[in-house]
Amino acid sequence: MRLTGILFVGLLFMMACTNNQPIKSDDLLMPKPGQIGIYYFRTSIRCETCDAIEQLIKDELAGNYASRLKEGEIVFRQFNLDDPAVVDFAQQFDVVFKSVIILKDEGAINLTNDLFLYVLPKPEKSRELFENTIDQL
Repeated sequence: MRLTGILFVGLLFMMACTNNQPIKSDDLLMPKPGQIGIYYFRTSIRCETCDAIEQLIKDELAGNYASRLKEGEIVFRQFNLDDPAVVDFAQQFDVVFKSVIILKDEGAINLTNDLFLYVLPKPEKSRELFENTIDQL
């Protein structure tokens, strides 16, 4: 009976984190010189935190950074780590799990830990971290 309960809880967790919409991977391109690349590596399994991070990025790009995005100064690309073609590309950034990497020229900033830590309990802190990172580049 105990094993059945554990399996049931595991199944519920997987159902809660799964969305049937496939994530399409953008072209495996590096940002152009001087361009800021916001690269979001995900898997097909989605959770509330992952969705909140994606929404935060999209909100920021539609708001504070809309003109820079439109002018091509910033690019946002999303990659599905379940796609075998993405795995080697992701390894360039030491990515093996869901991650947010900010790129410019030869530099890369990994915001994954901070965004995963704060996006749900302190969304404003996540927003501030994201904005400070972009604004300093």
